Amino acid sequence: MNSQGVYRLGLYEKSMPGELSFEGKLKAAKETGYDFIEMSIDETEEKISRLDFSDARILMLQSLSLDIGIRFESICFSAQRKFPLGSLLDGASEAAVMLFKKCVDFAVKMGIRIIQAQGYDCYYGETSSEETRERFLDNLRLCMEYASAHGVTVGFETMENDFMNTVEKAMIYVEWASVPYLSVYPDVGNIWNGTDDIYRDLECGRSHICSVHLKETLPGRYREIPYGEGQVDFEKVIQKTRQLGIHRYVAEFWYTGEEDYLVTLKKNNLFLKGYLDAAYAEEV
Repeated sequence: MNSQGVYRLGLYEKSMPGELSFEGKLKAAKETGYDFIEMSIDETEEKISRLDFSDARILMLQSLSLDIGIRFESICFSAQRKFPLGSLLDGASEAAVMLFKKCVDFAVKMGIRIIQAQGYDCYYGETSSEETRERFLDNLRLCMEYASAHGVTVGFETMENDFMNTVEKAMIYVEWASVPYLSVYPDVGNIWNGTDDIYRDLECGRSHICSVHLKETLPGRYREIPYGEGQVDFEKVIQKTRQLGIHRYVAEFWYTGEEDYLVTLKKNNLFLKGYLDAAYAEEV
């Protein structure tokens, strides 16, 4: 959090070595200046199994968070690549709804308020169609009834595919669902590759953006681009998100094997906070 306390910057869990313990990750994020961690629930069995943590394991994590002074506050639910809501494969969409509900239950127990959902109707071995979109809508309704009943906000990530690669496209489903707990959680790097006018696209989500992923990209490349070496104009993007009333961000980048990963965490924190501090010091 900056000195005025008007924005918070979280850290994507996969920016740290996978072999680090939860305690190690919490300490690393705290020591390098982040305000919270966004937990990864990806399609690996190791990450999906977190949804079955016992109450005792969850209490241990909460105790660690209190002792260290930083928490897991959001979830990146990329397991949905394996279990997309619109899949037509036998039993797949039913499994997707069940897994989504488990993620909501886990979030409630952890005290996590935001789940970043993946903007896919289908993924592996399928092609998006009218039928997959209809199934996506049917299952989205079921999922949002459950999330709303439990007070958990769901934000659609803008992806790298045509189905939902812009805020404008995500808003079609937000407006269709018309529930207060469904919003957009855009990835500015992905939007940069999805539209010719990122600022107009962000404007489409006014009053419906819960948080923002700050990620660097290049044309056709969506991952592992160091900050400042890609195409995203973070100064102007953050000025725009500030104007939209957004106060919550996550630095999304990946650990790529560097021994001095703490140096990378700190360097990226300072890079982004330079633009965030400047934007939030201005009157809107």
